[in-house]
Amino acid sequence: MKYSVLLFVLMLCVTSNAQNDTAKNKQSFLERYYEIRDTYPALTAIHGNYAAADCSKELFMKKYYEIEAAYPKLKNAFGDYAASSYNLKEFIKRYYKMKDPYKADDRYYGDFAGSTKSMSQFTKRYNEIKASSKDLSDAYGQYAASDHTLEEFTKRYYQAKESQGTGLKTGFGEFAGCNKSLFKKE
Repeated sequence: MKYSVLLFVLMLCVTSNAQNDTAKNKQSFLERYYEIRDTYPALTAIHGNYAAADCSKELFMKKYYEIEAAYPKLKNAFGDYAASSYNLKEFIKRYYKMKDPYKADDRYYGDFAGSTKSMSQFTKRYNEIKASSKDLSDAYGQYAASDHTLEEFTKRYYQAKESQGTGLKTGFGEFAGCNKSLFKKE
């Protein structure tokens, strides 16, 4: 009897957490952006990463602090790791898989490491946007990591950048690369 009650309570907790994570996934990009911005205003570099991610704020920050403690010099990759589905060992392996052969801007290593793209897919997409869209230079890595076409990505990037009254100062590339809506759907 004790085990049945314990099992029932455990199932309720798991179901509740799963529903909570599902609710987080349905939040708009801006809802998540404001949530992290209001809680961690000084961490501006990761606001867009969290807003585009599908994980809870608690898990995101746990992973953020994990990589910050283990690899303090990889500042440009903290948000990419925290938003990714990889564990730290896998993420770092992917990070150095790109860093070792490519001596590029270090902000792109984290974009690759956090993505599901292979090295050749990421590089092809990176070169595509670099050759055609000089005005999106701050988002080359986000495009290369995303599943959107260049046309879709560009449209979403400018939707976020040109939206009036949103308060967005960062995160345009992260929004363009994710599948979330910018505003809350009524």
